[in-house]
Amino acid sequence: MGNWKNNALIAAIALSAGMVAAPALAQDAPAREVVHVEAPEYPRGAERRNVEGFVVVSYSIDANGDVVDAAVAEAQPEGIFDRAALRAVESWRFVEAAAQTDGHSTRLNFELSD
Repeated sequence: MGNWKNNALIAAIALSAGMVAAPALAQDAPAREVVHVEAPEYPRGAERRNVEGFVVVSYSIDANGDVVDAAVAEAQPEGIFDRAALRAVESWRFVEAAAQTDGHSTRLNFELSD
């Protein structure tokens, strides 16, 4: 149930921001409660060319709740949305824990609204 609340919060923030990516958390690691989420900005060049796609970012969360070791695990198309996705995920904050948790991932969909 905690993951559902986190996903709903992230989706609500992303959708309220207009033409941005909507993140969806898919985690193999223990769930960590989200404190702060920023949706990625849609790259202007991709928007002008009507390019849509997605990026899967893998990351860890340190004991302080900061995202560390973020990396692109998959992207379609490659190299278009990577920087925006990484910048957004690296700004996320989670509740503090006793230790770092590894194995988190999220898929950020970059879709233009009509």
